[in-house]
Amino acid sequence: MSSATAERREEILGELADWLHAGARDAQRRLLDAETAEDFERYTNSLCKLARGVRLSVTAQKKQEDARLAAEAKAAAEEAEARSEFVPRHIKRVRVRAAVGRHVWPELEDEGEVDVFWADMNARLDELECAPDFLERPVDELIAELCRDLGYDPPEPPPPPDPLIPAKVRTQAEPAEAQGAPSGHGPNGAGPPTADSS
Repeated sequence: MSSATAERREEILGELADWLHAGARDAQRRLLDAETAEDFERYTNSLCKLARGVRLSVTAQKKQEDARLAAEAKAAAEEAEARSEFVPRHIKRVRVRAAVGRHVWPELEDEGEVDVFWADMNARLDELECAPDFLERPVDELIAELCRDLGYDPPEPPPPPDPLIPAKVRTQAEPAEAQGAPSGHGPNGAGPPTADSS
């Protein structure tokens, strides 16, 4: 039920409560002016029925309002949560996409295969990104799963750090190794494209 429909129902119940309240006030006035026991009893019964109608209308209106406000609060909370997760999910998606693209690129033979590869990978990434555990899963695990889903062997896992080499030395050596690593070539001798945010 839309918010506009819920608000309209609240308005109807409010109007009904107003009408019943006006009738109850009129019944009370007639009750006070009653000259016979028969009139007194009739207006008393009318006042009781109208009062009950007012009470039920007000209660129903309150329930409708509470339900609408609760639904709006829930929707706002879900939207805020989705916004808070969008940036880290998008960043992780770009990292996975770029890594798989670099790994598979040398195996692609022509532009048609390249187009199919990117389309298939984006479709599968959409599914992975929407999974509840996407942010908790390691990037290397997502890269390996995506490669297998696309029909390619996943990259070899990085070797465990040598406990005999100090962490500072490893940190300084890693950029040099990365700079010397071959980039690979794809169709027509071109290197892999920079991954966009698709």
